[in-house]
Amino acid sequence: MRMGKTHLIKTSLLVIIFIGSLSSTSAQDVAGLLSLIQLGKMDSAETILTDLSYKYPGHPGVRYARAIMQDDALVAAGIYKDILRNHGGSEYVASALMHLGEYYYAQGLYVQSRQYFSRLIRFHPDHPDIINAVNLTLRAGIASRQMDSVYIDLAIILDRFPNVAFDIPEELDLTRLPGRRQNALNSPQSTRQDAAPIRSLGQDLSEKSAEPQGHFSLQAGAFGSYDNAKRLADQIESIGYSTRIKERTTNGKTLYLIMVGDYSSKTAATSVADMLDAALGIPSFPVANN
Repeated sequence: MRMGKTHLIKTSLLVIIFIGSLSSTSAQDVAGLLSLIQLGKMDSAETILTDLSYKYPGHPGVRYARAIMQDDALVAAGIYKDILRNHGGSEYVASALMHLGEYYYAQGLYVQSRQYFSRLIRFHPDHPDIINAVNLTLRAGIASRQMDSVYIDLAIILDRFPNVAFDIPEELDLTRLPGRRQNALNSPQSTRQDAAPIRSLGQDLSEKSAEPQGHFSLQAGAFGSYDNAKRLADQIESIGYSTRIKERTTNGKTLYLIMVGDYSSKTAATSVADMLDAALGIPSFPVANN
């Protein structure tokens, strides 16, 4: 019995070593393939891609290589989405987010574009294309008239990346960023990027204490469970809108209201409600800030 157990342990270790070796080999093969693509050696890359597709079917790196070599942008977008769904922990997720943001931006689907750029900026702030992602998400916000969200994002971005030279669109009025000097915004000293996240989507939203300054906000839901309210609030923040959770007790029952944004007029709030419905299918309505 003891010998059998010893044999089983040795066999298991050999399997682990084999899998680790296979993983290392596949990573090297994919890295070589991506280098060929970057060098523009597409004929050689196509041959190797065909070979690796048989050797490592379903490997996220092979899937990613196929996507960037794909002539049909819609097909490529489908592959990038597959990487996000099924290989969320892989090293190719950040670049897939970048490509999807660029794809939707090129299609004029600016709200969807901001969703992917927002995830990239928040979860992968050290990505080599982070400057381009920030620049495009600001322009996408302007194009989709999400101005309140754009100014919030810009203020957070500049706080997190104080020394990065972003191409801030001329349409933005920098005086709307309280406590900032325009020369400080336009004179970065270097291009070093901090690794701190842009937006703390997972933070406890009940800790937000800032009171709205505008006359209206949107109410996007009311839940008896704080966790359910927080999940919806996180989903809304993932596409660039600010949220807060407001607690209200009626007839002994506590409700958690999801409040979105801070708007100077009911018309502005209604416009954002339409965008929120189009982007996430979440109904909301303007309410006066008391």
